[in-house]
Amino acid sequence: MGARAEVLPWERQPREGEQAYAAFLAYRDLGPRRTHEATRKCLGKRPGDLKPIERWSARRDWRGRAGAWDDHLQSERDQVAAAEAAKWERRRLQALEEGWQTCRALRARLAQMLAIPPEPEAPDVAPPEPAKEAPEAAIPDAAATPEAAREAAGRGPARCNDLAAARLAKLIVELEWAILAEALPPPGAIDPLTATPEEIKAYLVLHPRLGRLPPR
Repeated sequence: MGARAEVLPWERQPREGEQAYAAFLAYRDLGPRRTHEATRKCLGKRPGDLKPIERWSARRDWRGRAGAWDDHLQSERDQVAAAEAAKWERRRLQALEEGWQTCRALRARLAQMLAIPPEPEAPDVAPPEPAKEAPEAAIPDAAATPEAAREAAGRGPARCNDLAAARLAKLIVELEWAILAEALPPPGAIDPLTATPEEIKAYLVLHPRLGRLPPR
């Protein structure tokens, strides 16, 4: 026959009567408001029934058993909180990694934009001469096409591409610095004895005043 399992302090103890255990449960579940008088009122007992409650409490160590119950509940809450924190930490790291990969993709797009050679400058065009009055029977000249208008505008498309590249470059830098600031520890929180070389290098880039200046 196997050994009997140990009875936990907040469980019914050997030879503990049913009424005594019910009174203990009422006392236990009162939490920080635990008193013998509050237990009596919770059970709906008369004032004269306070003496048996005090006797049961002293004989069965209600205070110690209730404290063990509190520790048990706190341990379970800590486990749940730790699991929840670990879940959100994994999500945070995944979001940071996805954000960094997005920055890599944006840098590749920026490199493609910068690899496109600029359009040659259009030659200076002399201002058109004032139109002469045409006879009434003459056919008016055809309107200029959009392509011709763009050519006459000189470097308009090139300036738009340069502006788009500059804005994209600024966005990439801001995103990268935001990700580094979120991923790396605050100033003074990094341990040079346990940090990896990559973490130290990124830390010095983000906080150059705390170490050597980052290489240019």
